[in-house]
Amino acid sequence: MRTYQRERRYICGRNRRDAQYQEVEIYPLPTRDGRGRELDRENAKPPSFRGTPKAQANHNAKNARRWFHRLAVSNFTDQDTHITLTYAAENRPDSPEAAWRDFRNFMRHLRDACRAAGLEKPECLAVMEWQDADPDTGQKAVAPHFHLLLRCRLPRDVIEGCWHRKGVRLGRANADRLQLDKGSLEALANYMMKYPKRKHRYYRSRGIVNPVMPPPRDNRYSRRQITRLATDSALLHSAEYWARKYPGWELNEATAQYNDYLGWSISLKLYRRRGGKGETEK
Repeated sequence: MRTYQRERRYICGRNRRDAQYQEVEIYPLPTRDGRGRELDRENAKPPSFRGTPKAQANHNAKNARRWFHRLAVSNFTDQDTHITLTYAAENRPDSPEAAWRDFRNFMRHLRDACRAAGLEKPECLAVMEWQDADPDTGQKAVAPHFHLLLRCRLPRDVIEGCWHRKGVRLGRANADRLQLDKGSLEALANYMMKYPKRKHRYYRSRGIVNPVMPPPRDNRYSRRQITRLATDSALLHSAEYWARKYPGWELNEATAQYNDYLGWSISLKLYRRRGGKGETEK
């Protein structure tokens, strides 16, 4: 099958100029062969590689975790917080819908407190974990609880005090300042998405912005180049090579993956070089 190489970039920050992190996906796509408009729609996003239902589900979950991490890096800084909301045994809800109702009330309490204090409204990404016991598989029950990334200028004790139902404290609320060493926010995002209920994979408030996604560039790399990079570990992980390709950025991680249907693809994680001015990539 004839293919061409597409480069897709995700520049993660509240705006392109201030972004400190980006991901680059370089992957093969089938040639148009006269079906240009149809294939352009099909190829708008990286392909979901063929596989068994279980493999496809794992692939979809992996993509969801990656997108969640991009949203986290794009919207939160070390001035923001990670919050865990749990229930006391006597206050546990009897359904996921009831738990989400408690969460929406928590956000309403936060908005009211911010409005009273003259602060901008809070923004968050949230995941609920909830698992019923399954004796057949040995799966243990997981009590419902929430993990949040929150941008809110209220004091920590005020934020924690908003976790209540009609004035009755629902359980524990713990807020910690985010630590943004390289890879730490990705580890936290992956942890938050580890066992989410599929029906509600995560919640995002209206003010959460997507990463900046420049138009994809096709044929910047040839299939021969990608094959060489993917099969030469020293070159794939060469900081100097990728610094030339993406001036102003430094390599943090590079991975290559092979698919029998389309061939090699490469994923890059890059951080803004200290003192970098956001130079334009070649």
